[in-house]
Amino acid sequence: MIKVGVIGTHGTGKTTICYDLVSALKKEGVKAEHLGEVSTKAKQKGFVINERTTPKSQKWILYTQITEEIEFEELRQDVKVLVTDRASLDNYLYFVRGFGYDVVLDGVVNEHVRTYDLIFRAPVNETYLKDDGIRAMDVEFQRVMDELITEELRKRQIPYQNFTGIDSALEMILQKLEQTKPISVSAV
Repeated sequence: MIKVGVIGTHGTGKTTICYDLVSALKKEGVKAEHLGEVSTKAKQKGFVINERTTPKSQKWILYTQITEEIEFEELRQDVKVLVTDRASLDNYLYFVRGFGYDVVLDGVVNEHVRTYDLIFRAPVNETYLKDDGIRAMDVEFQRVMDELITEELRKRQIPYQNFTGIDSALEMILQKLEQTKPISVSAV
């Protein structure tokens, strides 16, 4: 299985990108699944998110993201591509923005972020920031988070691609799948 993280600030169309990637992969005959955004689950459970988030809310989101990915990788080995709506890094950076760096969480994230085979950064897209009762509507907050995510990707030297469209992302995923195929040795 390869794991593809779609990251970025809120309101950039990450969920739509994830659904479109999974659909495109399935059209190519690849068994693919989508792991939804954990912050939506946090809000439904009553955790405070967005600008007024709490340290416990962000820790719950981060640890739940990692747990769900591990569960999926272990229990759904029939799936060839897992597309995650967010990744450990961007979830953690909402914590950083509110409360600063945490040495323990930083180490967890630095280790876990290396488990993604591909990361696509969704750029800010003004047409996707809509009031759905979950996303923050503050454009300045969105901008700050976008800059923080981009800066941390570079600072931590995490390989990523700026998302430019389904076709190019699909091509990269299919290439990665091809690279991970086991080499068959024919009997002589």
